[in-house]
Amino acid sequence: MSKIYIHALYPNGDGDVHRDQVLREHIGKLSKVITPNHKDLRIPEIYYYESPWPSAQAEIITINAYKTPCDKLQCVVRCCTTIMNLLRMANEKSVPAADDFIPVLVFVVIKANPGSLLSTVQYVNSFYHKQLNGEDEYWWTQFSSAVEFIKTMDYTE
Repeated sequence: MSKIYIHALYPNGDGDVHRDQVLREHIGKLSKVITPNHKDLRIPEIYYYESPWPSAQAEIITINAYKTPCDKLQCVVRCCTTIMNLLRMANEKSVPAADDFIPVLVFVVIKANPGSLLSTVQYVNSFYHKQLNGEDEYWWTQFSSAVEFIKTMDYTE
């Protein structure tokens, strides 16, 4: 696996590496200005107690330590379930919905800024998409959507 991993992760070679670097720099700039009440996120104040959600960041930042698409997916699942558990604990009166979850996920991904993000999404989609189902598929879709949204964000507060 390790011999073909780099070629599978970066099928277009330096083009993919450069694309990932551009996104990583973009996210780095966003990280300097992003706050939970950023105009694109507007995370409800009830959830601020755990901000910046370091346990979720720790889960997603390890994604590049894994080589198989399944293991990378499980990193995302652990990150997402950690966020949901923290949101549930912050507001015991209601169950957090996608409108509560997605902005926090976007915030966590920006603050963690894992490398090779676009290549990782492409890698899992290419080699594991047909095996996705149920909760794993839901969390992967949320994560992929968060990455796509981050690409469109600007640096204004």
